[in-house]
Amino acid sequence: MPAPADYHAFPDAHGRFGPYGGSFVAETLIAPLEELTVAYTRLRDDP
Repeated sequence: MPAPADYHAFPDAHGRFGPYGGSFVAETLIAPLEELTVAYTRLRDDP
């Protein structure tokens, strides 16, 4: 029997859930969320 999954480790650094990806986002929100991620990454360390 496989060991139970440690759900506290999800999502990973890429926003994925589990070995198969599984980003739980509506298809219409994927592009806006990618834009938001890029903007956040660029601005998060801006004083």
